Amino acid sequence: MSNFIFFLLFAILLFFTVYFYRRSKAALNQLKKVKSDLEDLKAVLDIKVGARTRELQELALNLEDKIKERTRESRERIEELERFHKLTIGRELKMVELKRENKKLQAQLREANFFIEKHAAKYSKRKKGAK
Repeated sequence: MSNFIFFLLFAILLFFTVYFYRRSKAALNQLKKVKSDLEDLKAVLDIKVGARTRELQELALNLEDKIKERTRESRERIEELERFHKLTIGRELKMVELKRENKKLQAQLREANFFIEKHAAKYSKRKKGAK
């Protein structure tokens, strides 16, 4: 009987060993398939990331070029505005100077007219008295 129990225990142990081996083998095969799928996905993602990285680098270079161009345009515009500012300020200063000179000349003209009128009256009195 002891052989029978030993044989029965051996058969049960063999059954469970085969059962768990098959389940483990199926799970292992499934894990290998998942690993393969993940490796394929990783390869695809690496390709996509590489392409996107190159796109972003190109965009960054283009953006730098645009920034340089706009900076150059802004500098040119600023220089143009500064030249215009200098011209207009120079013109305004010249206008102020001319207005001062005009007032000065008008004052001198008024004085000259007053002097002429004053002496003309004396001169005409002398001429009338000399005749």
